[in-house]
Amino acid sequence: MVNQLNALSEAVRNFASLASEPEAVVLRTGASFDAQKKFFLLPYLGHFYEIDLAGNVQKQGSTEKVPYNDRTLILQYLCSASGLPPRGRWLSFLELPNGAHHNAPFHTDALNPLAEAFGTRLEDFRRATRHLGGEPLNMGDAGAKIPALPKLPLAVTIWAGDEEFPPRANILFDAVAPTHLTTAALWVLGVELAHKLIAFIQPARQAVDWLGKNP
Repeated sequence: MVNQLNALSEAVRNFASLASEPEAVVLRTGASFDAQKKFFLLPYLGHFYEIDLAGNVQKQGSTEKVPYNDRTLILQYLCSASGLPPRGRWLSFLELPNGAHHNAPFHTDALNPLAEAFGTRLEDFRRATRHLGGEPLNMGDAGAKIPALPKLPLAVTIWAGDEEFPPRANILFDAVAPTHLTTAALWVLGVELAHKLIAFIQPARQAVDWLGKNP
């Protein structure tokens, strides 16, 4: 859906024009700024990231390269966040501006994998959401509010499958989300949330599979 290489280059260029006014960026985004070390510190999906004035992004305490999608989203948010706080009202992807154009791939790339991974593993879902800083929400059979970015929470919900119905999942966006990121960027954010939740349980699932094959 999105050419991330082009999106990343554009985000780096846009960020370079804003980095000379860190106080304004802090006020809009909820990031902090270390004036001595000259970098922003931003929480994103359960981890803190350091962003220097050249647009380089590094996960705090890690030497691993930050993936393109994560780096792009972080820079886009720092560039475009409106400063508005969450409104406490949830929108489906379909309700976002022009969301209908990309709703089907959002199901394919985010919602269907979540349902498959967690539809019969609600406790794994709860553990995975806590890992990303989530708080329980009274939605579906299991739900959580995830602080994806300081002013941009997401809600994720699982309905367990049974003999009549397959499991279902949904990701909801606070109504303020379109003032912080474009719908294209919110699409990527939702997909990244799904992938990170699923990745959290993969080692445990692989270990169980290995034990099943090697009793």
